[in-house]
Amino acid sequence: MLHKRLISGLLFLPIFYLVAWVLPSEYFTALVLSGVVVGQYEFYRMARARGYRPLSLLGIALGMLVLLDFYHPFQRGAGVFFSVAASVLIIMIVRLFSPRPVEGAIEDVASTFLGVFYVAMLFAFQVVIRTGTDGKQWLVFLYFIIWASDIGAYSIGIPFGRHRLYEKVSPKKSWEGLFGALAASAGMALICRVWFMPPMGKTEAVVLALALAMIGTIGDLVESLFKRAAGVKDSGGLIPGHGGVLDRMDSMLFAAPVLYYYLKMR
Repeated sequence: MLHKRLISGLLFLPIFYLVAWVLPSEYFTALVLSGVVVGQYEFYRMARARGYRPLSLLGIALGMLVLLDFYHPFQRGAGVFFSVAASVLIIMIVRLFSPRPVEGAIEDVASTFLGVFYVAMLFAFQVVIRTGTDGKQWLVFLYFIIWASDIGAYSIGIPFGRHRLYEKVSPKKSWEGLFGALAASAGMALICRVWFMPPMGKTEAVVLALALAMIGTIGDLVESLFKRAAGVKDSGGLIPGHGGVLDRMDSMLFAAPVLYYYLKMR
């Protein structure tokens, strides 16, 4: 399993470097858009495994709309409220006039919109970060912190984990792994600060990294909650050693909005 994770990571690094650092933001947006499509498909597959019947194709189409609205707002001044409000209305109207029975309407609408919100909208914050001031530096910083957190948690948690972090949702995660994740994230933040980041103090870099690692861990646990509720081990099998897109990006989905709003207030 470990060698598959390493190989997958090494293969992804050149692609990530190219689209996140070298090429214009349109290319990164296209990569994220493809991640949204696959991620929503995985989410709706889990929902169906739980017995729900989301409007999958409609949800994926609306998820793409939301992401593109983040990248280039359709209605200036309306912000993301335009695409989000449109998604809610369209989902409910389509379900209203669908040939499906009345029973299950709430579950159908709720699961469809949750896929739009949880996957597409949270994914879209990466796009907004990339298009902002010093966007590529902050985006790479975000990825490096989350990757360091994952590596630290895995490296310490697997051999030394004794105390369960939240066994009800994720039996394998441990407090030792969390401490390893936080330490690795703090160390990576100091490296990034010297290597390529805009001017920032050591304390700011470490505190921000710890916050991103913590919220990323919560995002990981939320994904584990969904998988356990659906009775599946992984959200998908696209990435060898990692599972699906949501398995790989669950921490990022929670960390990206936190970084975005931090930069807005900085």
